[in-house]
Amino acid sequence: MDHEITGNRTVEDPSTWPGMQASYTKTLCRHYVKAGLMMWGQWLLSLLAGVKPCNATRVGRYSRQGDMTGFGRLTFAHGSAARFGGRMSKASGRGPSSNALAALLILAALGGCKSPSEQAAERAQAAEALLQAGDLAGAQRAIGEAIRLREDGPNFQQLAGMIALQSGDPAGAYRAFQRALEFDATNRLALAYVANLGVQLGQIADAEAAADRLLTLEPDAMPALQTKGMIALAREQLDDAMSYADRILARSATDEAGVIVKARVLARRGQAEEAIALIDNALRVSGDSSALLTNKVNLYRYLGKPEPMAEALGRLVATGNAGTAMKLDRINLLYKMGRLPQAREASLALLREGLREPSDYEVLTRIWWEFDPTPLSPDVARGPTDWRDPLAVLTVSRYLLARGNRETANLLLNSVPDGRAKELIAPLKLRLLMETGKDQGVEGQVESLLKQDPENVDALLLRAHYAAKRGDARAALEAAQLALANDPRNPDAYQAVAQLYRARGENWRARQIYEEGLKQIPQNFPLVQSYMQYLHDSGDRARSMSVARNFARALPSSEKAWSLLVAQCAAIQDGTCASVAQNGLDNARTAYLVDDPPGKPADRGLFGRF
Repeated sequence: MDHEITGNRTVEDPSTWPGMQASYTKTLCRHYVKAGLMMWGQWLLSLLAGVKPCNATRVGRYSRQGDMTGFGRLTFAHGSAARFGGRMSKASGRGPSSNALAALLILAALGGCKSPSEQAAERAQAAEALLQAGDLAGAQRAIGEAIRLREDGPNFQQLAGMIALQSGDPAGAYRAFQRALEFDATNRLALAYVANLGVQLGQIADAEAAADRLLTLEPDAMPALQTKGMIALAREQLDDAMSYADRILARSATDEAGVIVKARVLARRGQAEEAIALIDNALRVSGDSSALLTNKVNLYRYLGKPEPMAEALGRLVATGNAGTAMKLDRINLLYKMGRLPQAREASLALLREGLREPSDYEVLTRIWWEFDPTPLSPDVARGPTDWRDPLAVLTVSRYLLARGNRETANLLLNSVPDGRAKELIAPLKLRLLMETGKDQGVEGQVESLLKQDPENVDALLLRAHYAAKRGDARAALEAAQLALANDPRNPDAYQAVAQLYRARGENWRARQIYEEGLKQIPQNFPLVQSYMQYLHDSGDRARSMSVARNFARALPSSEKAWSLLVAQCAAIQDGTCASVAQNGLDNARTAYLVDDPPGKPADRGLFGRF
């Protein structure tokens, strides 16, 4: 059964460009061949031959900003994959560029006397300019307005799909390209996207249908052959997958997707060393291809060889095309290999860049909970802090305080320059004063902060602390519950609410809060350890053991998680439990990966693990 797609919703209706009746697909190929970018590889040359030209400059502009998922010289929507053209264009908060200002002027100039079709075309043009400028939110709004104005063509949906990919929303892009096919079932570009995105998102039936339709239109269409090869791999139809790979390589001996499909078949057949040799040969031709290097990393992971895996990861990161997932993978591996200075250096580099999603910060701190209570040295924390993302400072400061590393936390908090980050960490500076007993006047400052931002989670937790301290249990619980409602992935909030219920003698409610926390953040070390301590104090050893067992299963590659279960099994003197736990611990010692969240579908694309 196909997996349900989740992700940010993309606008859902297409329109057409004025005077642009030809297929975008042909235009894109012509533009990229001229520019020498080779964005989609040789498969697109045959796909696009003989079609009327359209505005290549316009289409090429926005395509250079997008992520193409798939194969060969395509880039990928998966978080670990490269984005073509080096660094991804991204809004930096430094003020609008000339392109963004031009786009705003286009929108401002839209006249009320123009037809909906003309207004839609102008809004789409503005969306292109905003995309080129890196204003992804603005581009999404503009293309959404264009689509709402007119619904009779696929080209706006193609642009919406490009914007969604650049925004890191492959599911939204998939929906957009599917919508484009509703208006033109023979749109080859949309078919190619739906085919390879569908594989990665678990929509195998739709991906295969799109690939088959593309092969009907073009019997040797490379993206369709590549998709069919990946589907055959997912179904363990190794002979079929090898046949597709050979067909691809017969047409293009250096096609990366063909090489990767063949390498993965060899690995499944127990010929992993031959697979690595095949990829190495391709790397000599293509240079440091991120697609090939990622698969080399995964092959060494599969073989349990951390040293060459670390070397391949280092090469991948050095290309500048490694995604956040692969950078986190490298940090985890370096820690596991005992290379503490390198792991800390890689962590700091990632913090300076800033991470795209809050969940990425959760992974980074989880790695630290496993390996490193002091990931920042005092010299680094002393600053000045030049991190792009204010959330990075907030996350690291919370972590240092949670680990009791107040001196380093204080240095970091004091190194933050004026701006958004300073506003975010203000409650943590008050928390540090409270924890060190220098809290005269702190409660008043907390209330002042909450007048400015009534939903600040750290300030609300401080309010709860002071209310409990003066015996106002109701006010304390209300503040802690509000903090939890505002951030249901904050382990401190769950612990605060549970402890307040426990203080009131409402143990069943405390337990209920902990259980809800495990559902929301099942891979969180401090929450699990707090709950296990609560269960131990309550005398519920059976539930404490089951919590430890479920946690180890949620983090099968974590030695620390399995060690918690080993200790629980020893405490209840259960030999069978101890044997299972020890076996899990032994396996975790040679598992070199960052565990996915429980229930996340396996990646069936070219970047998937073996």
